[in-house]
Amino acid sequence: MIDYPDRPIDFTLDREQQVWANIDDYLPSDKSISHRMILFAALARHPVRLRDLNRGKAVTLLLDALQQLGLEVTPGQAPQTLEISGEFAQATHDRRVDLGPSSAAARLLIGMLVGLNVPCIVDGDETLRNRPFDWIVEPLNQMGAHLEYLGRPGALPIRIHQASFQGGAAQIRIGSAQAISTLLFAGVAARKPMSIRYPVVARDHTQRIINSFGDWLQDEQLQIHYQPRDCAIPTEISVPRDPSAIAYPAALFLLCNRHQEQQCLSFDNLCLNPTRLGFFNWLLACGFNLTLEVDSIRHGEPVGRLLLRGGGRPRAHDLRDKHQFHAMIDEVPLALAISCVLPGSATFSDLYELTFKESDRIAATRSMLNALGLDYRVEGYDVHVSGGQTPRVQGAIPTFGDHRLSMTAHVLLLAHGLKATILEGHCYQTSFPGFAQCLDRLTGREA
Repeated sequence: MIDYPDRPIDFTLDREQQVWANIDDYLPSDKSISHRMILFAALARHPVRLRDLNRGKAVTLLLDALQQLGLEVTPGQAPQTLEISGEFAQATHDRRVDLGPSSAAARLLIGMLVGLNVPCIVDGDETLRNRPFDWIVEPLNQMGAHLEYLGRPGALPIRIHQASFQGGAAQIRIGSAQAISTLLFAGVAARKPMSIRYPVVARDHTQRIINSFGDWLQDEQLQIHYQPRDCAIPTEISVPRDPSAIAYPAALFLLCNRHQEQQCLSFDNLCLNPTRLGFFNWLLACGFNLTLEVDSIRHGEPVGRLLLRGGGRPRAHDLRDKHQFHAMIDEVPLALAISCVLPGSATFSDLYELTFKESDRIAATRSMLNALGLDYRVEGYDVHVSGGQTPRVQGAIPTFGDHRLSMTAHVLLLAHGLKATILEGHCYQTSFPGFAQCLDRLTGREA
C-alpha cells in the first residue's frame, strides 16, 4: 500500500505576482491515454517509444507490473520518454502484480492479460481491494476467461487462469469506460470479434485508438462492434495533456480572477476529446469565461487549446445530464466544491458511479468539505448544494488517499487564502506529479 505523507499548506497565493503563464512545464500528460498507450505498446510486436507520458503513480505502477511480467521498459534520453519492448515471460499462476490504488490500471491490465492468455494474480492495496471488479469479471468469464477471486467475491486479488478467450457478445451493466475498455483490450489482444452493449456514453479513448491503429470498430447507439483487421501500432506515440488534471489550476485561476477581467491563461497540447470536456462545459454553464479550440487529431484524439479569461458572474449550476456527468466524472468533487462557494444552488443527479472510484467520492468529498466548513445534502445518489458558503478551516482535511480530493482541497485553500494540513495530501502524485511545483510557482515560492 502506498503511504502518502500529510501536506501542510502554510503558504498563500501571491496575488501581486502575475505568474500564471509560468506553470506550463509542470502540467501532466493524460493519464487515461497513457494507460491505454502503454498497453497497446505491450501488444506490439516491435519496440514502441512513448513520448510525453504521464509519470504519476497510477501510470508508473502499470509500467512496474509489465516489467514484472517480463517486458522491458527503458527510459529514453528525453524527459517523459520511454521505450517498451520484449515479450511476456513464461506463464506462472503464482506470479503476482500489485497495482496499488489504481483501479484503471488493474482493470485494463486484466483485460489484456485475459486476451493474451497470460496467467498471474492481479492485486492492489487496501483501497483497491475495496473497489468492485465483478462487473468486468462476469462478462470476461462469459466470453471464455477463467478469473477466480482469491479473497472476497467481486474484489481483488484475482487469479487469471489460462483459458481460451472467445470474444462474442457482452452486456455491461455499469456506465464505465473502464468496463468497456477492459473487454476491448481482451478482444484486441486475443484478436477476437466482439459486440458490447453499454448503458450510457463514457470516455471513448480506447475506441478512438483502436480505429486509428487500423482495426475496425463501430460505436453508436450504445453498442460497440469490433472486428480485428490490420492493427498497426506505431513505433512512436505521443500523449497530449490531461484535461482532468488541468481542471485544478484552471479552477484556481477562475476562482481567483472572478473580478479581474484583464487576466487570461492558456493551455496548449490539451486532449479535447468530447467525452472528457464535461467539466469545462459545466464551468461555461456557471458563467466562467473560457474557450476550447481543436487544432489537430492525434491517434484519433482531438488536441488543442484551452483559453481562460477572468471576470464573468459565475453561479452554481446543476449537473443532471448523464452524458455530461460521465464527461466530467473525475472532476465532480471539484465541481461540488466550487458550487459550495459560488452564489446560487445546484443539484447533482444520479452520482452512483462515484461510489466505486478511488474512494466513495460522494461520502469522501462531503467529509473533505466538512473539514472546510462546507456541506451539501445527500438524497440517495443525488447531491443538493446551497451556494454562497464561506470556507473556514475546521481541522485537518481528510482525502482518504484520493488524489482528486487532495487537489480539490488545495484549490479551495489557495483560492480563499486559508492554511491547513491536508491528510495524505501528497496523493496528488497518483495523476499530477508536478502539482506541488505548479503551486510553488503560483504562490511565489519558486523563482
